[in-house]
Amino acid sequence: MPDSLTDTTTIDFAVSLIEAEPWTPTPLLQAHAIGRRLDADVWLKREDCTPIGSFKLRGAVTTAGALASDVPEAGVYVASAGNYGLAIVYACARYSIPVTVVAPEGATPSKLERIRLLGGTVETYGDDFDVAKGHAKEKAHEAGGVFWEDGVIEEMATGAGTIATELLRDPESWDMVVVPLGNGSLIKGIAQEMKRCSPSTKTIGVVPDGAPSMAQALRGQAWDESAPVDTLADGLAVRVPIPKIVEELVGLVDDVWTVSESDILPAVKSLMELEQVLAEPSAATPIAAMTGHRDEIRGKRIAAIVSGAHLSMSLLTELTTTKGLL
Repeated sequence: MPDSLTDTTTIDFAVSLIEAEPWTPTPLLQAHAIGRRLDADVWLKREDCTPIGSFKLRGAVTTAGALASDVPEAGVYVASAGNYGLAIVYACARYSIPVTVVAPEGATPSKLERIRLLGGTVETYGDDFDVAKGHAKEKAHEAGGVFWEDGVIEEMATGAGTIATELLRDPESWDMVVVPLGNGSLIKGIAQEMKRCSPSTKTIGVVPDGAPSMAQALRGQAWDESAPVDTLADGLAVRVPIPKIVEELVGLVDDVWTVSESDILPAVKSLMELEQVLAEPSAATPIAAMTGHRDEIRGKRIAAIVSGAHLSMSLLTELTTTKGLL
């Protein structure tokens, strides 16, 4: 079975699917307090406001809409730390497609429980995402199912590109869009649309220094595939970059900012206290990164992608003793 309809899936197809969803467009809210602290015009694109609390639903709806008729009886297999798996389960449910999600053993329990509650089958395997991914591929092959790899399936990026189409409906132009950078589907979709429709807008990726391989790959540096990842931003915990998407991103992404692990939780706290936004660590990385690039963002109109809202109870408890970043 084909893994993608890359030649036939267009942004117009994705937009037609996403616009039919009752949760779009997602809110675009000015971050008045954070903007004042950073001396920039900062806006939050609230992808945490989808039914699953993550931007991943856009790509999942697009993927399921394009590929549902080609899925074998054994169903879909995915590897995910939580959000991608949750999105695929949600989107496939409308087509009665069974989904098995293989997650690393350290995945957030609440995310995995939501996957189960929506009807997905969950298996935990391995120390990190890339080990889980290898196991998911094997399981799909053994069962006669299909493996949908986030970052490889074109529909995931195309669906994410609808975030850019919504941003570009705003009458004022954007100087920058700052995007959490994991496997690359989110930033690829956004950057493609920005380059096509607003080439003066810079697309900036943000990578945690506890999982630096994507930043290293995009900078043309070597990375160590054996080095463990250690980051609060589990949605960005990439150890082995996908070569195809790295090659594509080199011509699309204008810059990559690396954010210190020590700044991530304080950025979550700042979003909560200053803007009343509950963002997961991955989603707070754009704000954390902007604090280290004040000269570059001063006076600019910036869209920060708040990519998800999944916080564990342990992190929420830790926030009570965390000092805000701003």
